[in-house]
Amino acid sequence: MSEETASGQFTPEWRSSGGGRPRCPFCGSTETELFSLFGQQLLTAQYYCNGCHTPFEYIKGDDVLEDARAKLTSPEE
Repeated sequence: MSEETASGQFTPEWRSSGGGRPRCPFCGSTETELFSLFGQQLLTAQYYCNGCHTPFEYIKGDDVLEDARAKLTSPEE
């Protein structure tokens, strides 16, 4: 199912809205983390779901760049 945004565009249900983490397309969890900036295609990034432990690809946007910036500037655990 999709939802309509304020600009009139449809967003898939699993894609996050409001700048949060992308939702896992398998379990719907938002407990996801950026795994790699590059997926199988140049326009995708790889994420990992901590809920169902499944990697998935996500179409890049400004939110992916924000995740990468945060990951690079945060101290390693």
